[in-house]
Amino acid sequence: MKKLFYLLLVLGYSFSAQAQFKVTAHQEGWDRIPPQAQKKGFFFQQSVLANMDGDDSLEEVMLFGRDNGHYPTFDLFKAYYVIVDYYTKEVQYMSDEVYVTDKYNLLVEDRNNDGISELYISYFKDGKFSVDERGYNLQTVRCHDRIEWNPTNKNFKSSNK
Repeated sequence: MKKLFYLLLVLGYSFSAQAQFKVTAHQEGWDRIPPQAQKKGFFFQQSVLANMDGDDSLEEVMLFGRDNGHYPTFDLFKAYYVIVDYYTKEVQYMSDEVYVTDKYNLLVEDRNNDGISELYISYFKDGKFSVDERGYNLQTVRCHDRIEWNPTNKNFKSSNK
């Protein structure tokens, strides 16, 4: 009887300890993404913090994507970008369109040295591409855009380079 009592006591403490670890475990990532930033079927890929609008608070530039096809020497993805105020989680910019590309690329730099970073994106023009009969020799027109803050109308603008 004594052995049964100790066994039940040990089991009780182990369940209690296991429940304590489950409650205090902290997951990073998904709790910081505003629900309106994520489109159905797309998944968070990466993010970077930058000053995108000239005020003192930082913005988080997020890249969301999903698979769009697999070929012998490359993969295709659909992706879009979101710029979110880091502190308020307010969406400041969201890509109007979903881009087709062969790599997830999140490039945020201040190339014109004005203290405000720009988002540089690369994608296939109109989402169109072609390959040969075996899936090799990718042919496409690549577009490169710069997305930057326009302080006159308080909106982000996109420009082709």
